[in-house]
Amino acid sequence: MNLTEATLAAAWRENLAGLRDSGERIGFDGTERAFNQIEITKAPRQDPIETLETILGAPAPPHLAAEYDSADLGARIAAPRAERRARHLAALAARAGETTLAELVARCTATPDRTARALETLATEGHLLHPLARTRLGWRAADFDRYDAETPTPIGIRLIADTGRVLSHSGQDLRDHPMLAALDLPDPVVPAHPWQLEHRILPGHRDLFTTGRLRLLPQTVPAWPTASIRTLAGHETPGFLKLALGIHITSTRRDISPTTAALAPVLHAHLADLDAAASIGFVRDTAGAWLPGSRDLTAIARTPLADPTPPGTACVPATALAATSPVTGQSLAAEYATWHGDPEAWIRTYATLFTPPLLALAAAGIGLEAHLQNSLIALDGPRPVRALIRDLGGARIHTPTTGIDLPPGSPVNAGGLDAVRTKIGYTLFQNHLAALVTALERDCDLQAAAFWSDLADLIASLDLPEADRDTYLAATVPTKALLTMRLHPGTDITATVDNPMHRRRP
Repeated sequence: MNLTEATLAAAWRENLAGLRDSGERIGFDGTERAFNQIEITKAPRQDPIETLETILGAPAPPHLAAEYDSADLGARIAAPRAERRARHLAALAARAGETTLAELVARCTATPDRTARALETLATEGHLLHPLARTRLGWRAADFDRYDAETPTPIGIRLIADTGRVLSHSGQDLRDHPMLAALDLPDPVVPAHPWQLEHRILPGHRDLFTTGRLRLLPQTVPAWPTASIRTLAGHETPGFLKLALGIHITSTRRDISPTTAALAPVLHAHLADLDAAASIGFVRDTAGAWLPGSRDLTAIARTPLADPTPPGTACVPATALAATSPVTGQSLAAEYATWHGDPEAWIRTYATLFTPPLLALAAAGIGLEAHLQNSLIALDGPRPVRALIRDLGGARIHTPTTGIDLPPGSPVNAGGLDAVRTKIGYTLFQNHLAALVTALERDCDLQAAAFWSDLADLIASLDLPEADRDTYLAATVPTKALLTMRLHPGTDITATVDNPMHRRRP
């Protein structure tokens, strides 16, 4: 979708200015899917800001112009790069004698980090529900060229030695992480994104360097940006480093709070002890490092994908499943489902790997952010065999239920169980599964209504608190109002959408 179409789709879903209630499509048309998500088939040929102002019946806030300009620049730079990468993947499949990308990926089980990163670049549009998914406020065109997801050359992560012991640490020593283990590092270190180093760290904390308490090392660690941009995958060695990056991507600035860095290894260690988490594979955060009192100089180390991925299987990011395969022109999900031979059974198996364990964790007070970007699937040929989750930064934890001790003001602290249920309901059903169901509905003639009915039956059969089942199967459910929140920055706003899993009960 272009920016105008994405704006219309978000406005319809969020019922912005009563658009959906009115039924007036103001020059656009489309096919409505689950949760009032709409695929635009015809849109007015006008600027997205003009479209937004038509919907609002009023001028758009001035700050949105910069966000739309940034998203437009990002999309224009990414498009030719994505086309080149698509041609490369199609050529690889042809040389291997494979007729689908899915069959080519099935051969790529030896280096799951590298395979997953390559597949993530298929999702050029980014967040499928956010109209400004390519926004990178703070970057110039040269920064898009160098650091965005489609960059053709690896990024050199910088290393800062903690010579004065001014940093704090959580979990394992970062020097033991696979991406750093081969380096001779006598002092504790914190890795830094090179853009962050130039624009945030050195200008903001120069005194720490001039006095020798921090020292910039000559070594660099080559790595590739993943879909989150600030999380980078090792180029020569496996593993991931999540780094503070003080630019505005989609809805927020992507630096990392010290609390998040401190909690990441602790939360993953807690999950490892829960029976409800046993059937989910976690890409664990093993270490955190941060400068106290600052969000600029923060890093989290993450394990390689090989750790939670069953041997002999291919690890595929969910973002790639919803994207278009350059080999067939269908979604990658459709390639797998067709190869499987029964698209309905394929998506039911896939959904069953995620839904019961994630809802059990929510009942235990832990709402994971299981959207497309954080979810991966291990596939044995075309068959889904294990669900994987990464990144707990957006989770919601209800401390009275879990018993986990969170510091005051922790970003993952849920005010109540409703916040936990809303987190998993929105990310798993609306963002994640809905995207795959829509792709299969379009490419494989999947009967979407039957899928959502079957999923409702599964949820109703689970041993969950009644309040949980009532929430997930309600007639309407809350959705994150991503466009509306950009009209009112700094506020957390939800809208209401129709639930395809609704069950009327006596």
